[in-house]
Amino acid sequence: MALLLALGGAPKAPANKALLKIEVKPASAIIYVDGKRKGTGATVRTLTLNPGPHTIKIVHNKDEHEEVVAVKPGTMSWSWVFEDDRPNPQEPTKATAEDPR
Repeated sequence: MALLLALGGAPKAPANKALLKIEVKPASAIIYVDGKRKGTGATVRTLTLNPGPHTIKIVHNKDEHEEVVAVKPGTMSWSWVFEDDRPNPQEPTKATAEDPR
């Protein structure tokens, strides 16, 4: 059984659910999804959610970013880097669907 899981590749969302991978920087930034604390930027968070709109809020010191993301069935990624933590200022990465292969 463990061998099958190891060879299965990336985690897949359960039926009628979505996996949302959230990656933020810096590590001390706090992640909230739908008003509930989900951790910090120290690790990538993978959450199982119902498809539909979800509010992601990232707080770092006195700075914050809030965005409503339309989560679709399958696996999606969302990331945010606070400007003071970027090597070169650029637009934030928005949610993207991953290749299901």
